[in-house]
Amino acid sequence: MTDTAIGWIGDPDPSAAEWVFPYRYPDALAGGGWLADRFGPLLQILHPAYLDGGAEPTPVSWAAIAAACGTTLSPGATFMQVAAVDGPNAVVDGVFDGRPEMGSVPVELVPALYEHFPDAGSGLMWAGWAGFLDEEIGGCARVREPDGLEYQVIAATRVPGGRVVRSRTPNFWWPRDRSWCAATGIDDEHTLVAAADRSRLEAVHADPRLETLLFP
Repeated sequence: MTDTAIGWIGDPDPSAAEWVFPYRYPDALAGGGWLADRFGPLLQILHPAYLDGGAEPTPVSWAAIAAACGTTLSPGATFMQVAAVDGPNAVVDGVFDGRPEMGSVPVELVPALYEHFPDAGSGLMWAGWAGFLDEEIGGCARVREPDGLEYQVIAATRVPGGRVVRSRTPNFWWPRDRSWCAATGIDDEHTLVAAADRSRLEAVHADPRLETLLFP
């Protein structure tokens, strides 16, 4: 286990999550206003699609898909807009046949992301993931969004072993000082990070391991 490895366990205190609401479901659209009253800069981390060439699936960037499909890649774009598809099961022959990970940062990108945000302290995991988690989250408080989505309150841990969620990132997560917040909507194929420090987002944007869009 490295210093940047982070896992998530239940937090019985709901007060850690009270500041997140009423920000609700993250919205990456330009002018969407997600956390705009608290932060300015916003980073969009694009989850790769995949092409199965008969062996291990190959990650495919959104930029490559946009070039192949004749679309524009710009901040706030959704995968369906970039791929010019209109259904959740649609593929583009020879370009991608596997959709990006939905509702979580893909497992192969998690170490790189945690390197940039090692101060993660608290989070929220959608209560509906259930069997999608590698470990059941126990001993956690629950909070509900105004529109009805229920989340489990969780805390970051660096202790190896035990019943800890590691394969899936939270739907919302942030540090103790609340200087940034990352979010992946349960139906989204990208992750947003809003932060007070633009230079921190610029460092992530410059990381060749991650495909990102920075705005405004």
